[in-house]
Amino acid sequence: MFGAQAGIGFATAYKGKITPAFEAYYLYRINHRLYAGGAVSLQRYSMNNELNTGSSISYGDVISISQKSSYTFISPKIDYGIGYRKYLHVHLSFGIGFYSGGGQWSNTHSPYWTPPGGTPYGADTIAVNTTYNIPKVIKRLGIGISERIPTRGYWNIMLSQEFGYMPGNISNSNPAMQTHYFCFQVGIMHKYPMVYVEY
Repeated sequence: MFGAQAGIGFATAYKGKITPAFEAYYLYRINHRLYAGGAVSLQRYSMNNELNTGSSISYGDVISISQKSSYTFISPKIDYGIGYRKYLHVHLSFGIGFYSGGGQWSNTHSPYWTPPGGTPYGADTIAVNTTYNIPKVIKRLGIGISERIPTRGYWNIMLSQEFGYMPGNISNSNPAMQTHYFCFQVGIMHKYPMVYVEY
């Protein structure tokens, strides 16, 4: 069977925002319930990490980090159908994600003015481009369930919910950040009929 789906997701850490997610997959039938294949997916992460919001803050401290980044994942995938008609599926995937765009900005606490030979005074916030902190490659383990709604022919509507566990950092330093990802998608799937020939 093969299919494509699209939906929304959000990072579980910091102040994650809702972002789009897309996936296309192909699964080959191993036995009556088990399928194996692969998927290509695109996920976008949008987070705001607030670090120093109190009064005890010094010049040069990072106040907050805002990051929006996209990754394209290539993932082997296993799917298991539950029940006689397999309307419910459980799937597992492990993929490598390649950086596909986005950026990161770090807001720092800086003096408003420093006179020659004097001490700095006042306060201002300067946004510094720290996109270099975003890793070029990340890993993700996806665990989820999907519900199959049959339609005409061999086409089906699929509702999918997935939790993505990412063991590495989504930002490398100043400070390092790590998050996981929930995803909800709707799509279509085509399932080829199985034909048995007796000799």
